Amino acid sequence: MLFILFMVLLFTPGGVDSFSYIVDGENGADINNGHNPHHAFKTIQRCVDELSISPPGDQCLIRDGRYHEEIDLQGLKGSAENPYTIKGYFDERPIWDGTIPIQPTHWNFDEETGICSATLEEDIFALLFNDDILTAARWPNALWSDKTIFDNSFWGQCSSQSSYGHIIDDGKAGLAESGINATGSMAILNIGSWVTYVRPVLNHEPGTNNFTYNHDMGNVHWLSNGNQYYLEAGLALLDAPGEWVYEKSSKTLYLIPPNGNCPDPSTTALRGRTIDYGLSITNATGVTIANMTFIASTVHAFNSHGPHHSDMNIDEITLQSIYFKFPSSSHRMLGSSDIPKQTRLTASEESWSSYIGRISVINCTFVGSEGVSLIHDGLNNYIHNNLFWWNDWTGQDDRNGGTIKGWGRDTEFSSNTMWYNGATSGLRVGFSPTVKRNHIIGQCAGKIQNDGSGIQIQAAGQSGAFVSHNWVHDSPKHGLRFDGDHGGLSGYQGFNVIWNTSGIMTKGDNHTIENNLSIDSDSDCDICVIYKLRHDTYIQNNLTDVINNAAMKADGGKNVFDGGRWPIPGEIVENNYFNLDVKSNLVDADNWDFRPVEEGVLTQGNELIGPYESGTESLTYWIPGRKLYKATTPIPPNGSSVSYLRDAVMFLGGYIADQHHIYFGTDEEFTKYATMDDEEFQLSLSGEHNIGLLPKLLVNTQYYWRIDVQWGGYVYKGDVWSFTTISD
Repeated sequence: MLFILFMVLLFTPGGVDSFSYIVDGENGADINNGHNPHHAFKTIQRCVDELSISPPGDQCLIRDGRYHEEIDLQGLKGSAENPYTIKGYFDERPIWDGTIPIQPTHWNFDEETGICSATLEEDIFALLFNDDILTAARWPNALWSDKTIFDNSFWGQCSSQSSYGHIIDDGKAGLAESGINATGSMAILNIGSWVTYVRPVLNHEPGTNNFTYNHDMGNVHWLSNGNQYYLEAGLALLDAPGEWVYEKSSKTLYLIPPNGNCPDPSTTALRGRTIDYGLSITNATGVTIANMTFIASTVHAFNSHGPHHSDMNIDEITLQSIYFKFPSSSHRMLGSSDIPKQTRLTASEESWSSYIGRISVINCTFVGSEGVSLIHDGLNNYIHNNLFWWNDWTGQDDRNGGTIKGWGRDTEFSSNTMWYNGATSGLRVGFSPTVKRNHIIGQCAGKIQNDGSGIQIQAAGQSGAFVSHNWVHDSPKHGLRFDGDHGGLSGYQGFNVIWNTSGIMTKGDNHTIENNLSIDSDSDCDICVIYKLRHDTYIQNNLTDVINNAAMKADGGKNVFDGGRWPIPGEIVENNYFNLDVKSNLVDADNWDFRPVEEGVLTQGNELIGPYESGTESLTYWIPGRKLYKATTPIPPNGSSVSYLRDAVMFLGGYIADQHHIYFGTDEEFTKYATMDDEEFQLSLSGEHNIGLLPKLLVNTQYYWRIDVQWGGYVYKGDVWSFTTISD
């Protein structure tokens, strides 16, 4: 809540001459004039209607409450300087809700199976239990609640005897032994390497290990090995607490509640999703949506009239400080194999980037999206300081999927955190993007798709691409990749840190690859600057510069002709350090301190090798990712073990801060409650400085530290972190 209040202080649109209409879903009435809280409108739609006849700069202030509305906001013509705004009322956080309460007059309970059932009046395609999503019944079993749905060890694996249209289970998950009849259920099919499809099961006999599906997807990039699947949305699959099925033909909901009891509306909020888009923005410019929560609902902005109507552009659309919780849900429970409706800020499909303007997404959170979290298209889009976490457990999309997908030009994607999202690629951006200061963790860690990369830039987008100062780690995919069979031209990869991934791969030519650090990859090279791709005779990266990089292994890729490795190609290849001992020349890479040790091999030359300077003189250590109202990303990480010779702590500072105050001690309670008058207070740092020098440490001692953020007259108290010293 503090971050919400902090962002409210930062975000106060509306000029001196603007007018604010009030919406209060509980106490308002649409016959009111909306001019003050005592005469508030009841619905957001009524307020939007008023904005349509109001001048730019006017705004709707929404009181707390749940608003189950589908609104088409059309034709507003504001500007970046004077936008129309729809936002929470001061520090209140209204909920734009895509669900309705499910309160049947009677539940039927089957004691043998534990299944509760009831008849509904309206079709639903997602089910929430106390605002947390329940899992559509599936085989093999896995749940959202424990995040096993992101792990391919809870998928069925295909035998190499499978063929397009015919799945043969390899027996490890035991489809035949399960005894289920999967006919009519939905099959989620990762049969195209990085592409996943959904089709109904046409025929399956209980006790058999194979089934058929309609193979109408065209060229699916079928692989003989590595295909996988799971089954969903069939009553025969319902057998675990937290699962549910809706039978459309009879309008019957079947549920095994997480707590074992059929829901009591006095103690449990059971809600079903009935709409995809709570807000559709069409043919509008200068519109800001801010300071609210979307639950099981999301936003769509598009030009509905095609490419020849530039007067109906989408331009200067801003989403700011919005919490998107389960923004996208599939309709598989209703028998549809279509891709889920996604948070989509784009021109009409006919125009793509032809006329769309700028899209901004700032300080938002996306969690639990089924499918792509965000699709954006435009010119100079700004995607900044957002969190994307635990999204996309199926990977279903078209051939260019990923957690975030962009088709625009000159997008800036900066200071975002992406945490354990399921799709094969984390970030796909369009043409000549700037990708900087992002922290990508555990992308596709559950291996629900093949191929992919944390940051993926296709050939057409590489010219002018600037990829710098990012961390990508703990993923079975590449950390950073310039892709395409022959790659693109003239991109930049610099000052990135990649670890516990498949490293950096660069295809194309005339790139600059400098001052990167790549370690602990699970592939044959931490930095792969491709010379020739498989049996292709086309030579790549002949004009690429490879300078000042550090990696444990680096080369030009596999030489399929002799089984060896190509040397690194390039016009300039110099001042790199490629050696297995590179980690021993870093201060503490395992605890995210990537500074080179002083007087080590990385600091001997005239130019810096790797992405960090040695020592503490600058008092600045760049750390990527989303900033909050308080300090985050402690280095060393909380609970870690470090050398007693450690000289400093580092942290990611507050989103806006005048100063950071550092507290340090050996007593957790004293450190937690210390003030600037106590001995635990060490020093204050101004601006971007984020290195706190440590006193001499004792061995085998636990230390505690805290960072407070000061902004103006506000002080935001930090968490207490700890580390324990050990001897070298």
